[in-house]
Amino acid sequence: MIKDNKPRKHRHKRHYTFMIISGDSDGSTKRLHLNHFKTQLLAYTCFAVAVAIICYLIYTSIRINTLKDIQAQQKETIETLTDDNSVLQASNDKYETEIEQLKAAINKRIEEEQLSQEEAETLAMPTGFPLTGTASMTSALDDTTSTTITELTDDNKDEATGNPLVVFTTSEGSSVIASGTGTVLTVTTDAKFGNSVSIDHGNGYISIYRNAGDPLVTEGSQIDKGDIIYVITKDNTSLGYQIQQDEEFIDPEDLIEING
Repeated sequence: MIKDNKPRKHRHKRHYTFMIISGDSDGSTKRLHLNHFKTQLLAYTCFAVAVAIICYLIYTSIRINTLKDIQAQQKETIETLTDDNSVLQASNDKYETEIEQLKAAINKRIEEEQLSQEEAETLAMPTGFPLTGTASMTSALDDTTSTTITELTDDNKDEATGNPLVVFTTSEGSSVIASGTGTVLTVTTDAKFGNSVSIDHGNGYISIYRNAGDPLVTEGSQIDKGDIIYVITKDNTSLGYQIQQDEEFIDPEDLIEING
């Protein structure tokens, strides 16, 4: 067996010297000796620190870029929301204007309906004069147990009994007209005047028109203020006119509007 007689190479330990120059006035220096292990440890440590710093810088750069992207997205979102808010505000202003216009229209409609209702209520009151043209008027009482009408005078006004009645005397060519709007309640014969027409005005009032002429209305028909009920001829120039309020007879003169 042949032995290898070549001399073995001895690994020399490497030492590194770091020179630190002191700032003393005498110019003295100090030396720091590190062996191979300590040098490698120091190098690895410095490398690790450098890698950590580089990684931190890279992470910081990425983070900054990410934050910039987020900021840009948020800015874009804010601008979009601002635009949307402007559109919504414009729409809101438009809707508010339309609502105000609608309110005004509704209020106007309510006012018109109220006026119309007030006008209808006014027209339904039997206050109108029941004849066209001129006529003389006599106050009287109608005793249902008597066959005649009692005209009131200063002598009998305290003793006479019966339901209040106004007797109008007019001329041929005039017409008996409704004193207010309503519904024809009855069309009947009348023992004292010939015929009788009553109109329910729907507000507790009933007007009664007693005349010898032929009635031009029928029961159940709607009638407006001023509609003709009888045409006056030479044979029926007398009209007996009465008003009931809540089923009680009242003096027609208290309600009739007489002009002239």
